[in-house]
Amino acid sequence: MTIVGSERVSRTEEALAVLRADVRELTASVDAAVLRPADESVLSHADRARIALRVALVNEHQEYADELAAQLDSLAGDGAAEAVLDVERWSELPEALQALLAHCEQVALDPADAGFDEITALRAHGFSSAQVVAAAQIVAYVSYRVRLLLGLSLVEEAGDGPVPDGPVNTIEAGATADGCELPAPAEAFRALRWVPWVEPADAPEESAGAQWTQFYLTLRHDPQVLAERTALHNAIMSGAGALDPADRELAALATSLITGCEYCAGVHGRRQVQLSGDEVTAVALAEAGPAAVADPRRRAIVDTAGALAPTPAALSAADIRRLHAVGLSADDVRDLVAVSAMFTWDNRLLMTLGNAARPR
Repeated sequence: MTIVGSERVSRTEEALAVLRADVRELTASVDAAVLRPADESVLSHADRARIALRVALVNEHQEYADELAAQLDSLAGDGAAEAVLDVERWSELPEALQALLAHCEQVALDPADAGFDEITALRAHGFSSAQVVAAAQIVAYVSYRVRLLLGLSLVEEAGDGPVPDGPVNTIEAGATADGCELPAPAEAFRALRWVPWVEPADAPEESAGAQWTQFYLTLRHDPQVLAERTALHNAIMSGAGALDPADRELAALATSLITGCEYCAGVHGRRQVQLSGDEVTAVALAEAGPAAVADPRRRAIVDTAGALAPTPAALSAADIRRLHAVGLSADDVRDLVAVSAMFTWDNRLLMTLGNAARPR
């Protein structure tokens, strides 16, 4: 760590210095709101650190895990981190906390496997809707942060090494994997509604009569994190960055398809078509996978986002060099990494606090 004024700055915080200013500053604000809120009545700082530590571990980001372990020991006493690091010692923790950690670890690993039954089980252990939402935000934020750290470090390390050959397109452009004609964008990316699994919070009193989505009201159980996360999301997706907005939407779509978030895929598939004017690429990706994306630049973007999506992420320095080879600058790549990381956050919230459904 280094010292800035009277504050300690961690190595992972230093690694974020290469981000453009708005994303860097908003990430710092979100970090404080998620992990160190002024009000500890919903979840204590120590329990937030416990959840964050498990998420960093399953993502195999040892440096960040070490920082979180040190924070936890400072909050809860020496040895507190070891009881979280070693699953065999979880029996030393309260039963409800064990259940919460196990749930959060599953959300980090694969949100598709954490559904309504898991939320019901948490409620049976006594967790409130506000606590369930707070835990989901912690998991999703740390999922974002570890991918951001990985991607940014690889941009700095990529150097002038060998560039891998671009993958061979095995599916005819404009067709599905079985050779059928692609559907129209409106059919491929249908508008969906979102149904919460936890009771939404009350609507803001100062906006009586306004129409609020169920997703927004669900996240309003933690209004500070909601506000900070929304500002960060908007900066990443529509702020004055280097990467073209249509390419940001393509990365959001690619990430969401790998994670399995049907709701996000629909929203950002439609948006990508709208911004690009291209009615083939996004639909081909959704219907037939990356092998149907013919353009080398877009294929590299799709593959990079797809490599960041799993837990742990599979991105490599060779992937970064491939992006440079098809014309992306370092700033373009940093924007791309931020988009994909952000959507591992969005996907987890939408997939584990509720589910997508067809309109009534």
